[in-house]
Amino acid sequence: MKAQEIVLCEERNVTLTAYIQEVDGEFGFSKRPAMLVIPGGGYAMCSDREADPVAAAYLKAGYQAFVLRYTCTPKGKWPLPLEDYEQAMALIEERADEWHLDKTKIAVVGFSAGGHLAACAATVAEHKPAAAVLVYPAILKDICDLCQPGMPYPHERRPAPASLPRRGTTAR
Repeated sequence: MKAQEIVLCEERNVTLTAYIQEVDGEFGFSKRPAMLVIPGGGYAMCSDREADPVAAAYLKAGYQAFVLRYTCTPKGKWPLPLEDYEQAMALIEERADEWHLDKTKIAVVGFSAGGHLAACAATVAEHKPAAAVLVYPAILKDICDLCQPGMPYPHERRPAPASLPRRGTTAR
């Protein structure tokens, strides 16, 4: 496995850590699914316990794993975290071949404020993930307003109907 930390914005301390496994070997996958981990911390910090340990669990399950440490106060406020996500996801998609990723299977998992960011990624971002796992997400109005007034309320937004498979069918 290779680990690489990529600085996305030095002045705001935004980084993307890539954990890339080999694709050869006993399983012989040519491409793997990927999980982008977005830790929580109330947009004031990125929790270490919701970062690399979570990525390790996805690595063990056969994913390529990434950890996004996004803009937090006092370095900046919303919508900078969403811009950080967009930059990270664009880079992951751009390097999909190099990192042996299945571009159709790039998902996100977010905790608390990271869950809010993951929900926004799934509903309003340009680079939408294939799936979003929200772990105790900060998505209700009163919680969003407590973290940073003016953030979107992702539970009020829905992905476009065309992006959702119909019950009993598979996504293309």
